Formats: sequence, structure tokens, C-alpha cells
Amino acid sequence: MRGPRVQSPPRSLLQLIGYGMDLSINEGTLVVTGGPGDTPETAISIKKTPRGLSAAGAEHMLLRKWFGERGTHWTLTRETMLQVDGRTYDTYVVTLTDGTERRLYFDVTDWLARLRDSAT
Repeated sequence: MRGPRVQSPPRSLLQLIGYGMDLSINEGTLVVTGGPGDTPETAISIKKTPRGLSAAGAEHMLLRKWFGERGTHWTLTRETMLQVDGRTYDTYVVTLTDGTERRLYFDVTDWLARLRDSAT
């Protein structure tokens, strides 16, 4: 028996991320670059977040933007932090209402480095 099919993010997301994305928010700018996020090699990179917004907060905001309201349009099946070749990734598996699973990798290495630098 096979499990749910895992798909990559919607095409519009691929186009958006492919060009990088700056979203102005009340206390600054969210800077996101990278690929479609379906593997660590093509991870969506959280470069900078507005003051008061963590990388995880930005990731959840982006998940809402792409997939709709959590609990209504999708559920969070798994959330983990992964270290690969010196990079740090937040990994999400979300299940959409039709049963389709989507796995997304967010590279938070640069965001964590900025956080460490600002603490010193």
C-alpha cells in the first residue's frame, strides 16, 4: 500500500521564489530567496525577517499565503530541524484537504547567523 503522494509547491510559488521575494511588513522586510523548497538543495531561504518575526513565524506566514488557513485548508503533519553539510533547515510536511502531502525545506542558516551576530 502506498502512502499519500508528495508534491512540490504550487507553480506560482516556484515563479515567486525563483526571482526572490521581498515582502514589506510593519516592522521591516521579509527577504526570501531560493528554489521551490522540495529538497534541501532547492530550499527556500529565509534571509531576513522583520523585527519581532522569527524564521518559523515567517515560514508559517508563507505556508498560510501559499496553502490557505491551517486547520481549514491544510494540517501540519511534521515539523523538524535538519542539519546537512553545515546548513540548517526547517522542514515541514503539510497535508492538504485532498490528502496530498507537500514537503518544504526552508534554509534558515543565514537567519540564525544574523540572530547570533545581533546577540553579541
